[in-house]
Amino acid sequence: MVIEVVPGSDTETIEHAVELGNTARKTLGLLPRAAYFDAAQRGWLLAAMSDGEMIGYTVYRLPRNEVTLVHLCVAKEFRRSGVAQRLVAEVGRRHQARLGIRAKCRDDYVDIQRVWRGLGFEHLGRARGRGEDQAAMTVWWLDHGHANLFTPLEEPTELAVAIDVNILMDLRTRKDHPQADRSQALLAPDVLGRIEIVVPHGLERDLDRHPAELRGRLVDAAARYRRPQGSPKRAEELFELLNVAVHSADPAKSLTPQDVGDLWQLAETAAARVRVFLTWDERLRTRVAPVLARLNHVPELTGLRVIDPDHLVIQLDELAHSVAYRPQVIAGSSFSTELANAQSEAVLMAFLDKAAGETRQELKARLQALARSPRSHSIVRSRDDTPIGCYASVLDGNVLKAPLLRVQDHADADTMARYLLWMLRVTARDENANVVRIEDPYLSPAIERAVSHEGYQRIEGAWHSWVIQAAGTGAQISAAVSAGHALVGLDPVALLPPHLAPESAAQYERTWWPAKITDSSLPHFAVAIQPRWSAELLGEPQILTERSTRLALGREHVYYRGNHPSVLKAPGRILWYLTQDPTTGPARFIGTSLLDAIEFGPPEELHAQFAHYGVFSLADVRGAAGERGSVQGLRVSYTELFRRPVLWSEYLEILRSLDGPKRIQGPVRVPASTFSAIYAAGSSTTR
Repeated sequence: MVIEVVPGSDTETIEHAVELGNTARKTLGLLPRAAYFDAAQRGWLLAAMSDGEMIGYTVYRLPRNEVTLVHLCVAKEFRRSGVAQRLVAEVGRRHQARLGIRAKCRDDYVDIQRVWRGLGFEHLGRARGRGEDQAAMTVWWLDHGHANLFTPLEEPTELAVAIDVNILMDLRTRKDHPQADRSQALLAPDVLGRIEIVVPHGLERDLDRHPAELRGRLVDAAARYRRPQGSPKRAEELFELLNVAVHSADPAKSLTPQDVGDLWQLAETAAARVRVFLTWDERLRTRVAPVLARLNHVPELTGLRVIDPDHLVIQLDELAHSVAYRPQVIAGSSFSTELANAQSEAVLMAFLDKAAGETRQELKARLQALARSPRSHSIVRSRDDTPIGCYASVLDGNVLKAPLLRVQDHADADTMARYLLWMLRVTARDENANVVRIEDPYLSPAIERAVSHEGYQRIEGAWHSWVIQAAGTGAQISAAVSAGHALVGLDPVALLPPHLAPESAAQYERTWWPAKITDSSLPHFAVAIQPRWSAELLGEPQILTERSTRLALGREHVYYRGNHPSVLKAPGRILWYLTQDPTTGPARFIGTSLLDAIEFGPPEELHAQFAHYGVFSLADVRGAAGERGSVQGLRVSYTELFRRPVLWSEYLEILRSLDGPKRIQGPVRVPASTFSAIYAAGSSTTR
């Protein structure tokens, strides 16, 4: 028996994996055929072969900094012969730098605990399935032994996806119909645990063409799902915009009642700020979706992805990550923040959590205590002045405590939750605090969904985030984190070894931001950027005109460059080098970001995918592509601007004792020691 990676070009072997997987659909769930081919293209499909015959396979994926098993399948006649053990071992060998391997499985499968324990997995926690039976499930974990890396019970990013009428029928009213099989991938355990299926209010407008009996059944079926509510007025405005845009794109075609119903569903979905609309309708996906992408002045529509369920399964991690960081919904004109005071109690009582058992007396007591702390708590309001969030921060020594942190059920609840959690970390950094401790016992569901995604850890019943303002070796960072632990009565962390793998180092730095681990294997690069791009993308140099709020508040950005060979590797760390300009001054280093990924592709494809995260127009991206016809999109996050820029003349002084590039045009590698010196100079308040 041999374990081999199935290449994307080996159609025959991939088809054998599809056939084998289909024999175990009752336990594994349906994985679309296209998903097998996508996994093979990415190197995520391993096959166990014996005498030229496939006897087992595994499909996995690589979310965040771990491995998740999607399918682990062994032919019935070869079970209990070590095939699964060999497959899991090979996955672990290939991805040893990641935290470990996760699997989630129903408890009612025969002898399943023995199987996972026999493969070396440990019980990590309990979960409930998202299917109709809400089956009891166990999360299993095979650790790779990286000291103190964190393993949340659930993958934190949950993606809301709206479904059209036909998919609703597939899932609810015609499950036994042969055509319904195409949508069953949405109910597979690995998919259903990461999405929330919602039904837009536009559904009712699309039902007139159906018989009365079926209309009633569909309305009843829709009631089983959340119905996300946006502004009805905004939905009408978006429908009119869509109607005009679709007609302009194809003036010869008149809209049918079905077309009108489809556009209403898209408008209601966009108004509710749901970012993914699922449909099998080819015209919607191939004719209408491109029209959405051209409506640059309507962010709700340009940000809406119209795809089929198969592509959802393939792109789920990417889509979830994209939505988690989508910044434009926190537009400056859409939300305002005001300090609360003694007269704000009536407004804040709207955040009472009756469902969790909170009493009015409890919340009043909490608010009265906060009222005695000056400038401690704030209210976030939407465009129509509705309170949608509230939060409080109180500095206690080196601990920033958050006794109040809530978000109302609102179209932007998840994004606002992530934003508030991030702002607590920024506030802690600015106040020289090392720990954020969330002490509100009645966190909103949106906050609960977002905390682990934002690097918080649940310890002894409270969520904590460590804000480590240090750049040093793994041992030095460990000591700084241990000092933070001591502030809240926790044990020291394990010492980080030198030469941490890039993936592990990047994970630590996200979790302990703004920490910088200088003796890891995380590579460092200097990237030159012109002032006209840097001003909008990074906020430096400052400009007289107002900077785009979606870029100013967003934490993930994309910077395009020509697809020329370069030293860049991801994950890595970028030093931003602002080039000299007569109007903005001399060349200088202005800040640093984590380089999360490098995307390659045609200008049109990358711009459509990442337009919200960059400042290049499509014409600019095409210009960067040049004759090669393809570009690189550098996906960066956790950008930290220096307190003061490091001038080129200062950098040359650093080079008197350290190595480093003598000129910076294209991306160049920078030694870790030189990065540390530049970072120290940029973090200082004096020259």
